[in-house]
Amino acid sequence: MITLLHLLNDARGIWRIWVPVLIVAAILPLVSIALPLVQKQLVDGVILAGRIDLLPQTVALYCALWLVSLLSNVAGTVLGTYLNERVLMDLRQRLFEHTARLALAFSNTEHSGRTMSLFVNDAPNVAGIVGTSGSVLVGSLVAMIGGVVAMFSLSWQLALVAGVAPPLVAAVAGYATRPLRPASRRAQEKAAELNERLSEHLTGIREVLAFGHEQTQAVRFAKTMAELVRLRMRVAFVGVGLGVGQSVFSLSVTLVMLGVGGALVIRGETTLGTLLAMQSLFGLVFTPTGQMVGLISGIQKSLGSADRIQAVLAQQPQVQEALHPQPLGVTRGRVSFEDVGFSYATGRPVLENVSFVAEPGEMIALVGPSGAGKSTLVSLIARFYDPTSGQVLLDGVDLRKFSLSALRSQIGMVFQDTFLFAGSIRENIAFGRPAATEAELITAAHAAHAWEFIVQLPQGLDTRIGERGVQLSEGQRQRLAIARALLRNPRILILDEPTSALDARSERLLQSALENLMCDRTTFVIAHRLGTVRRADRILVVEGGRIVEQGVHAELLRGQGVYRELHDLQFASLPASEETTPLWVGTLAGVGPTDA
Repeated sequence: MITLLHLLNDARGIWRIWVPVLIVAAILPLVSIALPLVQKQLVDGVILAGRIDLLPQTVALYCALWLVSLLSNVAGTVLGTYLNERVLMDLRQRLFEHTARLALAFSNTEHSGRTMSLFVNDAPNVAGIVGTSGSVLVGSLVAMIGGVVAMFSLSWQLALVAGVAPPLVAAVAGYATRPLRPASRRAQEKAAELNERLSEHLTGIREVLAFGHEQTQAVRFAKTMAELVRLRMRVAFVGVGLGVGQSVFSLSVTLVMLGVGGALVIRGETTLGTLLAMQSLFGLVFTPTGQMVGLISGIQKSLGSADRIQAVLAQQPQVQEALHPQPLGVTRGRVSFEDVGFSYATGRPVLENVSFVAEPGEMIALVGPSGAGKSTLVSLIARFYDPTSGQVLLDGVDLRKFSLSALRSQIGMVFQDTFLFAGSIRENIAFGRPAATEAELITAAHAAHAWEFIVQLPQGLDTRIGERGVQLSEGQRQRLAIARALLRNPRILILDEPTSALDARSERLLQSALENLMCDRTTFVIAHRLGTVRRADRILVVEGGRIVEQGVHAELLRGQGVYRELHDLQFASLPASEETTPLWVGTLAGVGPTDA
């Protein structure tokens, strides 16, 4: 419960919406209590007393109260729905913003399917109970207290019979719903696992089909669904048991009240109108008891979801914004690594004692075996991660002193694994600079040699390309990514084999554009094909998280180190023409720990 209250306390502006909701929640039961009292007057004071002159005004009063009840019910439904939606919107927005701040450190450890489950399953569970709990609690308390007071004012004997029900039901429900929290948490975990399997199936459908694992995947999915059904049925059985028990108890009390009340009416100790009013009031008192039972049950079920959400919101971003960021101003592009170390996990260093300086306008190539730490090193420049020791500086200032947005506005990135959004070509290129004009978009597309295929598409720039650009070839996707980076016009470029997906003709076309882009910009190229780094100003050879060699191509080739070994492995059996592949440069490689 503390977790729910904490989530609610952090909600933005929710308390202001709760005020009218709680007012309406209090009005509705008061009107509902007044209706049986008017009904008693109608039976005893009008019909049985033969006062036909009082009939019109009594009926009019009853109708007026009924109308107020109807309007209150409508207002409560509308306001309650709005409150639920606002709480849900707030939770999802907070999750969205927080997971973005957690950045790669979170996405590298949490499966996207499980993260999606927080938004799709857990947030609605919490919002539903948080949005309704206040109105249910206030309405139930007003109904029970007001109803009991009204019952005692009519007949203390029948009130004593009815008054036993609410506390007894609440006590039993509090005990019976205790297993719901762990059961609900396990069900939500299984739902997250189901999302995970579905996400993997949809994104890896090509591999599933290629290896003939359709049936295997279907069986795994079916097993997960069956387990989810079993867990949810366990939760449902508890709810059904509570509902049945509540109904049986309500019927028992009603029968006792009819028996006792009927005897009192026959002996003349009470009136028929009083008995009818008491029956209605008992329903008003007992119904909120059932609502409270439902609330307790709902809270227990939602606590599992609240725990999962709070666990994510409690995680602190590894990369923190500067409290008082230093203005970045005009960037020269001098990047310095000073004794930098980095670890994804304690005791497992990925980078150790890395020191070098990239002067403005220099092209720095990073080569080395897979897993050497090249991608991690470049990720530190964009502050996808922060060093665990040492510092990275831009123009002599620690990167951590700049705001993330200001720093990244100076960096252009082209990833080897190109990601495009499921919008139009225009939207994907403009992602590099949303305020760019159409003329600038077209210029960037021309420079990246993407315009030649864009004009052949049905809607040109407005052609929608599907999820991850599935309707385009790999080379076309890569050219759009390069156009996106060209439009950004960054001071620092980080490239991860940006032309790896291009054919020889496209690569040749892009060479001059990318070389022009590199002019007067500090460029980092992660290269796996050594032919692409021959003209680099400096080559850094990374192995085991350290820079083990550095120099120009000819100098490193004369040595007998790692670079010479990599070179011989790549070119030993190739003709000389293939060894001198022209330099290709692109626009950033934001890479993750896979190459660490």
